[in-house]
Amino acid sequence: MAPTQSLPNSGRLRCGSRQRLAGLTLVEVMVSAAMIALTCTVVMFAFSQLNQMSMITRLYSGACTYAQSQVDYLNTVSPFEPQYSGEVPTALTPGTTTTTVIVYQDPISGFTINGTMTTTVSTANTTYTAGSTTDTLYLYLANVTVTYQYRNRNYTVSLSTCRTSDV
Repeated sequence: MAPTQSLPNSGRLRCGSRQRLAGLTLVEVMVSAAMIALTCTVVMFAFSQLNQMSMITRLYSGACTYAQSQVDYLNTVSPFEPQYSGEVPTALTPGTTTTTVIVYQDPISGFTINGTMTTTVSTANTTYTAGSTTDTLYLYLANVTVTYQYRNRNYTVSLSTCRTSDV
């Protein structure tokens, strides 16, 4: 075997080759910057959509809470004995009542979203016969609707219930 000969300039690179291998080109930097900008834009849009959907859900929960509490109140207000003494609470008087409610209030800024709660009470009294006795079933129907507006869209939550005499 013959000994290997080394060339006197073998340790050095040729002129100009160091610049080609040492860094990134402008095109590579621009492409990576565009990819990072696109990723950031998509992430920010997704966070914005998530924030909007969480606000819509928060408002819906608030409206449902108001409607459910009104339904609970109508189901528990006493005394309700229309067949004996004619005692009907004012909340169950047939007709429509409208009140303004605060669907949501921001704890930091105090920003509020108001809604309208409409309660409609009607009667559906029916008679029934058991043997030779005819009786009247006093049935009161209530519909509670909470409407509110968020970002120029109207939202509505509606719950219904019926109530008969306490005795």
